[in-house]
Amino acid sequence: MENNIIMLEDEHGCMIEFETIDVFEFEGVTYFALLEVLPEGQENDEVLIMQVEGDVESEEAELVMVEDEAKLEAAFNEFLRRDEEMANEE
Repeated sequence: MENNIIMLEDEHGCMIEFETIDVFEFEGVTYFALLEVLPEGQENDEVLIMQVEGDVESEEAELVMVEDEAKLEAAFNEFLRRDEEMANEE
């Protein structure tokens, strides 16, 4: 996946830049795995998992936080499984 950068607004109204590192469907829901883009020299390994609300193909679709802890954990585990699978293919 190419470096896909998206801007998201935090709870304080500040715009934050994220790199999309994976987009996947799991249990009928589309999820985005994101990494915050940090200044040169700083590293970030905290993956943010967000789900698509609405039709992913429409302009009305939104990325929203996953409120249900069990769904979030399951989606994160699916991301890890996919990441490991891709690493093994290289």
